Amino acid sequence: MSSVPKKKPAREAIAAAAVRHFAAYGFSGASLREILRDAGANVAAAHYHFGSKEELYREVVSTFLTRLCAERQRTLLEIESSPPATQRERVATLVRGYVEPHIRLCGDPDAQHYVQLLARFVTENEELTGNIYTEILEPTRTRYLKAIAAAAPQISLAELSRLFSFMVSLMVTAPADSAYASLTGRSAWPRYPQRLVEQIVAFVTAGILDAADRAASRA
Repeated sequence: MSSVPKKKPAREAIAAAAVRHFAAYGFSGASLREILRDAGANVAAAHYHFGSKEELYREVVSTFLTRLCAERQRTLLEIESSPPATQRERVATLVRGYVEPHIRLCGDPDAQHYVQLLARFVTENEELTGNIYTEILEPTRTRYLKAIAAAAPQISLAELSRLFSFMVSLMVTAPADSAYASLTGRSAWPRYPQRLVEQIVAFVTAGILDAADRAASRA
């Protein structure tokens, strides 16, 4: 006798539907009514578990971001306790420490909508997304920026901040890059996430080291 699949609890079902809708339409474009319809839940359940659409969005984004930040912090402590010998190795190791946890999510079938959501989340110009970014990501981001600055002291903080921003943009958009799909006819979603990690690390590290060399030549 076959067993009947258990229905997801309302909170889990709403969160699962929400990440799909926020990934597709962003915070402003997603409809709470459509999210609830997709989840098979009612407004009362949404208010009971999350309070509001804003809190639901915050919960969905926070679920993975807090996990990523914790992993990045652990990796940074390991790097700081045993730093690589050369500047190139130090910069590459720090870049990998920040990039790899996010790209590794691409190998998780349950995380595809999250990766798409974060790509949208980073590019949306909304106060809410800015607040979430500051609350959750800023402490870890600042620590990595300082660590890279120590590894490449030739670069001004302003220029390094710009390079770090380039790295983050590349990291979050590459797995869902429509331009890549248009140019190649292939899905941008990486079959081999680790290969994408190495491509991004090599690209960003080369840019940082080039900036360091140019700054040193001007000194």
